[in-house]
Amino acid sequence: MNPATVPTHVRSNVVSRDNLLEIAKFYDEYSHAISFYFSLASTPDNSHREEAIAVGRLIQEAKDKFAPFPIPPSLASDLEDVLAVAEEIRLSPARLRAVFACREKQIWREFDLPASESIRQLYVGRTFQLVPLIAASQSYGPYCVVLLESGKARAFVVRGGEIKEFAGRLPSKDLSLHAEDSRVGWSKRIDKNVGEHEKAYFKNVSHSLLQFMTEQQSSGLLIGCREDLWGEVEPQFTGFEDGVLLGHFHLPSFAMDEGEVLAMAAPKFLEGQRQRCIALLDEINESPSRAAMGVSDVLRNLSEGRAQKLILSKLPSQTISECRDCSRMWAEAGHNCIFCSSAEVRYIAADEGLIRQALISDADILMVETDTIPGFSGVAALLRY
Repeated sequence: MNPATVPTHVRSNVVSRDNLLEIAKFYDEYSHAISFYFSLASTPDNSHREEAIAVGRLIQEAKDKFAPFPIPPSLASDLEDVLAVAEEIRLSPARLRAVFACREKQIWREFDLPASESIRQLYVGRTFQLVPLIAASQSYGPYCVVLLESGKARAFVVRGGEIKEFAGRLPSKDLSLHAEDSRVGWSKRIDKNVGEHEKAYFKNVSHSLLQFMTEQQSSGLLIGCREDLWGEVEPQFTGFEDGVLLGHFHLPSFAMDEGEVLAMAAPKFLEGQRQRCIALLDEINESPSRAAMGVSDVLRNLSEGRAQKLILSKLPSQTISECRDCSRMWAEAGHNCIFCSSAEVRYIAADEGLIRQALISDADILMVETDTIPGFSGVAALLRY
């Protein structure tokens, strides 16, 4: 292919399951597939051009690996395009920019996402690297936050460190009753009536939120309200599926700005994610007939399509084998493929291989930090049967 032929540069600020599956299935026999990740947790002085310098260094290191041979023209062109992205990164370095490129295969996929940590990585090989993208897509949500008061509600969507309010999206209602009477018991009747109207209002909000969350492709919800209201609010959200309602927090003021809402919600979201991991591990441990533990056992069940949910941390020191001819993977080291006897065997990072196999077999993936879950060895799976 003519190296001047430029693939269409597709950029997105969301990562869909189809995106992940396309990246997971990609293979280039010439080892010219580029995986590029870059973000800075803190924003430097723009005049220092730190981003362009750092990206340039990554590209030069990639080129040096071809020495003393010249770098293939198509790969060189892709690397130059990645360097050009550094100019845009300089304008928003705290966001994560991920690029997957291979000119021979006419592919350029670019993602501009909220970032949770700094990363500088450029990998050139036969496949694309997925671990940072999976971790990023999980950390940036999206999840919803709703602030509730009597007759009032505000809706927000949070993606990583970014929050946006959707004003007027949820219903409001005047619940005040203008009635005065000196008769004994009348005020109690009014209070009871107000309480019933509040319950009906919160139930109406919960129905509206289900639709709103579907529109926003959100799978989690946090509720902010006064503690004295929570007893009335919680029963109206019992229709939500397990794991959707991540928790609630005390609302000091209904008029909080977006930054204050994020500061209250983010710790609750992280704790909700942690509890979700613990619940999945408990389910795995309590169902030995549907459990897989360790790289070898989990990989085998993923390959057979039996794994329903994969829980995984980064496994930097572990590798698995992959056959270049039949593309199958196994955990044991060896010079020949255990499936087709080919001698074209290479070692790949275990977490990369497990994620790729999980995406191909349509298993849910939950990435965690090992030190946040006591007793977790790094990889486990819940089986479908």
